[in-house]
This record gives sequence, structure tokens and C-alpha cells, in this order.
Amino acid sequence: MKKNIFLICILYGIIAAYSSSLYYIEAQAYIPPLSEKRDISLLAFTSYGQYSDGDYELIRSQTGLGRSAVDSLASPQRLLEYQDRYFSGADFTCHMNSPVSFEERISGTPALLAPLEDGDVLVTNSSHVFSWRNGHAAIVVDAEKGVTLEAVVIGSNSRTQDISKWTRYPNFAVLRLKGADKKERAEIARSAIENLDDIPYKVTIGLFSSKYSDISLASGTQCAHLVWLAYAANGYDIDSNHGLIVTPEDILESDLFEQVQTFGMG
Repeated sequence: MKKNIFLICILYGIIAAYSSSLYYIEAQAYIPPLSEKRDISLLAFTSYGQYSDGDYELIRSQTGLGRSAVDSLASPQRLLEYQDRYFSGADFTCHMNSPVSFEERISGTPALLAPLEDGDVLVTNSSHVFSWRNGHAAIVVDAEKGVTLEAVVIGSNSRTQDISKWTRYPNFAVLRLKGADKKERAEIARSAIENLDDIPYKVTIGLFSSKYSDISLASGTQCAHLVWLAYAANGYDIDSNHGLIVTPEDILESDLFEQVQTFGMG
């Protein structure tokens, strides 16, 4: 009898610990801006296109947009639109997208994406395996049409996706390779779609075999590995810690990228 009570207590303890970990993990899905909302209307209209370094930093804190994104906006009014969305929060729900993984999606007004270019990388923390946030990554292969290439989920081959899905993540970052022109970044995107589309998902890639292979011979990949291999094949190692396995966080922390935009990451 005592043994049964002990086992029941252990079971309840495990359930309680797991529930607590899920509650904690959900709180990380969206982190509001760290700064208070300020009036940037003068920057938007009076000084548009003539910003100092300090102006760019203020705009980043108010919109999540980096310098290159600000410079590519079609009109000053858009700055205020990005600011309003940046500070309006994100109501989200959590969905199971495989037998072992989950992701959060905004249930209300979607986020706004900065103007994208071919070769841009998108990273989100809105994906987790039970209580471990593994994140997700993608590469933009056709910015004009709004198309990414992604190793989407365990059990399915890599494939193209509509960029609009990224406006539904409660947090994301847009990254762009530093020191490379638009043509070179587009070439990286081209090599990705030509060689890494319809590749089986392999979660252990790099653990039991080398994570690097000739891009044309890739036989397995996962979301961060796909993006990494596209860049590695063109001479850029975007794995910030150069470990056996590359993760979305490793890519996010790479000093080879500039941050074009962040949303929901604090």
C-alpha cells in the first residue's frame, strides 16, 4: 500500500513539474519591447531619410527595424505602422505540429515583416519539443513572391512555404549577411532552392555524421542545418559556436549577420 502511494506521489510530482515547465516555456513565446513607446512622428516625417546613428537606434527600439530595413521603407508613414504593431502585443495559441513538437501562432493581428531580400534568414523561438525551445529557421528564396525554403517538421521533406506564415509567429528575427551584395545573397538563395528542396528531415544530422556535405549530395537536413548548409556551400559558416549540430539560436547569434528586424524578442 505504501509503495503504491509512493508511486502515485512520484507520478503527481512528474506531472506537476512538467506542467510548470510548460507554463514557463509559454511565457517565453512573446517578450514585449524593453523600452517605453515614444513619439517618433518627427523622425518619421521631418527627418525621413536623414537619420543619425542615434536616430537609427531610437527607431530600432521603437519598431524593431534595423538600419537597412528603415532605409528600404516606401514611405515615412510605415515607420509609425511598424511602431504601433511593435507595441501592440501578440495574443497567441499553442498548437501541436508533430507527435513531439509544438509551435505558437498569433491568433489576432499578424506581425509586420520588414521588406525582404533573397537570401535573408528568418529565425523564431516559437517552436518547442515539449518544454525545450528548439526554435525554427528558414531562408528566403524568392522575396518578390514571398517564398521561403524550410525543413518544416520531423517526418516531412523540406519544401517551400509562403512567407505569410512568419507574420503569425509571436517572435522572430530577420537576418541579412554582412558585407555581401544583393547579387551574392541571391546566389545563395538560388543554390538553396536548387539543391535543398525536397530533402528528408534528419534531426540527428551532424551528431552521427558530418553536418557538412556537398550541397548537391545532401541526403538529410533539419531547419537550421538547411540554412547553414546553403551558406556554408558558399563560403560562410553561420554556426556561431561551430558545434556538431547547428541550431536556430546558433544562427541568430552569428556575427556574420546584421539584424534587419526583430519582433517579440524583447
